[in-house]
Amino acid sequence: MNVKETLGAFVLGVVSIVAMHTLYVEVGAQSDDDAIVAAVNEEGRMRLIDPESEPGPGERKVLLRPPEYEPECQAKLNADVAGLRNRIAVLEANTNEGTNEKATAPFEVVNEAGTVVFSVVEQDGDLPMLTRFFDDTGARTAMIAARSGGGEVSVFSARPSASPGQTTSGVETTISAWGDYADLSVTVNSGVRFRAGRRPKGNYALSMFNAGGKLVAGMGETEYGAGTALIFDASGKTRVAAHTDTADGPGFLQVFNGGTLPVATLSGKGAAHSGLLQLTNQTGDPMVNVEIFPSGVGAVRAGPSTFQHGLMFLPLPGSYIQGRP
Repeated sequence: MNVKETLGAFVLGVVSIVAMHTLYVEVGAQSDDDAIVAAVNEEGRMRLIDPESEPGPGERKVLLRPPEYEPECQAKLNADVAGLRNRIAVLEANTNEGTNEKATAPFEVVNEAGTVVFSVVEQDGDLPMLTRFFDDTGARTAMIAARSGGGEVSVFSARPSASPGQTTSGVETTISAWGDYADLSVTVNSGVRFRAGRRPKGNYALSMFNAGGKLVAGMGETEYGAGTALIFDASGKTRVAAHTDTADGPGFLQVFNGGTLPVATLSGKGAAHSGLLQLTNQTGDPMVNVEIFPSGVGAVRAGPSTFQHGLMFLPLPGSYIQGRP
């Protein structure tokens, strides 16, 4: 067998391999780095040629390309995309003239594991319609509630209690508004710890509570439009108050003894709107006054007007100090 016959047999072998691997022939194509270039005569015999060479008389130039290989990961991705397209097609098929399909409450949406991740329920009471969101464990993470004349939105870090009646642990933040009322609150372990917003009477207030549910601090607007601030002890008793007595009246700073009586008062109720400091005993009787008279003289008075001498029968005035700056 001469060289020509050997080359022809080699080309025929290549053709056989190409056929087995579903190679295809592209006639008249340009040279390709990944293709085998051959010349085919009228009898169908093929010979290899240089990619830059031209076929001889009666021959045509062909490219033999291998089939495209699709990696397994790409095949899976293509299958996933195809599945998603099918799901979208189903949803579109269930849509009438571009209008989404309606669902009637109550209903639930579950994930692939069968866990409820979204629900809309109706109930009796103050919040008749509830939309709830859950994480993949089934714990509630958010809620939108509709009520007559308003609604509220709550976000949770809490986990549902193991059984009815148990305290839920975690933090909850709620924004609500209905009628003339609006509120922002923070709840920790089912107890309100912070609240701010518009009260039903139209004034605004900010309140803070301790873990026992007692009000420990507050600031807000009085019913006559002025401001007020209050500090309470852990049991809820008023200890310090700052306020005005009227809409445009002087300011007061009072310290309380744990009851309803202030034992120290600093105010602007002195003469000609000057300052006045008054200290009382445990029964509310003034014992020390520090003030400024209309003449501009400052004075300190101590002891009640019925101050008794040590012999207990001679009434004497209390101590008195005055001076001019």
